Amino acid sequence: GQPLSMLLKLSPMVDELTCYDVRGTPGVAADLAHIPTKAPVSGYLPDDGGLEAALTGASVVVIPAGVPRKPGMSRDDLFNTNASIVKTLVEGCAEYCPDAVLAIISNPVNSTVPIAAEVLKAKGVYNPQKLCGVTTLDVVRANTFVGGHLGKDPAELDVTVIGGHA
Repeated sequence: GQPLSMLLKLSPMVDELTCYDVRGTPGVAADLAHIPTKAPVSGYLPDDGGLEAALTGASVVVIPAGVPRKPGMSRDDLFNTNASIVKTLVEGCAEYCPDAVLAIISNPVNSTVPIAAEVLKAKGVYNPQKLCGVTTLDVVRANTFVGGHLGKDPAELDVTVIGGHA
């Protein structure tokens, strides 16, 4: 999430950047605020209504939250942990920014996006045009792998990835 936050802060299309996580977020936000762009940055923790403060008024919510798969961790364990995190965050989105576009990055994307859809349906705010899964990392990795194999610049390739990171 931190590298993505930096890229978002650098984007001229971002008017405001709000970060939310279970730890360290105010410090990360302070560091990001030093980047000289127009977007102010704020960071929130779960305590004292942090999720509400982070989401209220948001027009786009990017959810990279979750844990990476660790050695010995089953896909079921990864799914259960990340599904719970995504569910909680999307419930917050349904309540505090129901019209926002949601971009889900949390793995496994092929499973977390349908969970988000079901949460939004249950809350009566589901709009399929405002919910997407982001698998750009899979495409970047594929371009790099194929570029290395073919001896070509990965930036000049466009490898199609079917299925994404399941």
